[in-house]
Amino acid sequence: MSVTGSNRFSQSDLVNATGLRIGSNVTADDLRLAADRLNQSGAFTQVTYRFDRQVATYVVADSDQFVPASFENFVWLSDSELTRRIHDSVPLFSGSVPLAGNLKDQVAGVLDSLLKEKEGRGQTVVVPFPPSAPAVSMQFRAEGLKITIARVDFPGAAPERLALLQPAMKGIIGTGYSRSATPDAIRKNATQVYGKLGYLKAQFNVPRVSILNEDADGPLIALEVPADEGPQYTFAGAEWNGNHVVSTADLAKLIDLKLGAPADTSQLSVAIARARSFYGTKGFMYVQVRATATLDNEKHTSVIHLDIDEGSQYHMGKLELSNLPPQQIEVVRRVWEIKPGDVYDSDYPKTFLENHPRELEFLDGWAATYTQTIDDDRHIVDLSMKFVKMQQAPQ
Repeated sequence: MSVTGSNRFSQSDLVNATGLRIGSNVTADDLRLAADRLNQSGAFTQVTYRFDRQVATYVVADSDQFVPASFENFVWLSDSELTRRIHDSVPLFSGSVPLAGNLKDQVAGVLDSLLKEKEGRGQTVVVPFPPSAPAVSMQFRAEGLKITIARVDFPGAAPERLALLQPAMKGIIGTGYSRSATPDAIRKNATQVYGKLGYLKAQFNVPRVSILNEDADGPLIALEVPADEGPQYTFAGAEWNGNHVVSTADLAKLIDLKLGAPADTSQLSVAIARARSFYGTKGFMYVQVRATATLDNEKHTSVIHLDIDEGSQYHMGKLELSNLPPQQIEVVRRVWEIKPGDVYDSDYPKTFLENHPRELEFLDGWAATYTQTIDDDRHIVDLSMKFVKMQQAPQ
C-alpha cells in the first residue's frame, strides 16, 4: 500500500496512521475505516483511495491549519521524550496538531496513559491558546493533581545577587507550574532585581524542570533558570524632549539618580509617574512620557531619553459637593481655590482637606471621595466630591 500527496508526513508514518498492515487481508470496510482515520485526524483536507485487489493507494491533501503543541505541566519527560513517546502511538504527531479533527484527542490519550503510569491519577485537558483569539498553539495540561514549585535556582548569578533573587521568588514558590505563565513571572521578577542594580542586559534562559519528590497533591519540582548577568551600567544623564510648559531643570529634579550611580530602572518608572503627576497640576490630563535608553557598551553607561507629548491643557468646570448640610457646602465652596475657567490641578482634590484644616475644622474626621469627568471637546474637568465620615477604631 502507499499514501501519496503529503509534504508534511513521511510515507511510513502515513501508512502506520491508516492502521492497515502490509500483507494482511483487508475488507472493503477495513479500507473505508483507514480512510476515515486519516480524515478524522484533521491533518488532511481531502482523503481518497483505490484498491486493485492487491495494492491500496490513498491520496491525501495536507491541511495548513496546524499549530505547535505546548505541554503545560508534563514535568516527567522532556519535550523531545514526550514527542517520541506520543509519536510511537500517534504516527501523525511530530510536535504540532491540526486545529480541527481528533489528532489532539489521540495525543491527549497518550498523555493520560503517562499520568496513570507516573501518578495513578489526573487527566489531560486540551485547550487552544489564546482561548479567545486565533490559536497560536494547542495546550495540553494535566489536571486533577498539582505540580508545585518548591525551589527556583539561578546558576550563573553571583552570590550577592542570588541573595536578592530568592526573596523576589516568594510569590512563585508554592504555586502550580505552568509553562505559559511561570517562566514569564520568573523573568519579570528577576529582571526587576537586576534592573535596580543597573544590570540592563541580564538574560534568563528557559527554566529546566526536575522532580524533587512526591507530595500528597502531586510532584514537587525545582526550576533551574540559568542567568547571564552581563555588565553593570551606570547612569550618565537624562535628556528630556518635547517639554514646553515645564522646564527641563524642573523635570531633572524628578529623577533620583546621581551621575555614576547604578542605572536603576525602577527610578525611571518613578520619574515618569512624577512627570505625569507634575503635568497634572498644570492641567495636562493626558501627558504621555516615552522612555528609551542609549547604552555605551564600552564604558557601560546609560543615557535616558524621555520624550514628552504634553497634549492639551484642561480647565476647571463645575464643582459638585454632596453629603454635607447646605451651610457647610457653602463654606467649602468659599475655601475651594480653583474657580471655573482656572487651570485645573489634578492633585488639588487629593490634598484639599489637609491643606485647609482651620477653615474646614468642622470636617475633622471626614474624608472626601471624588470623581473627575473630563470633557475632551471643551477641555474642562467637572468635579464631583462626596464627603464621608471616617470610621473610628474601637477604644
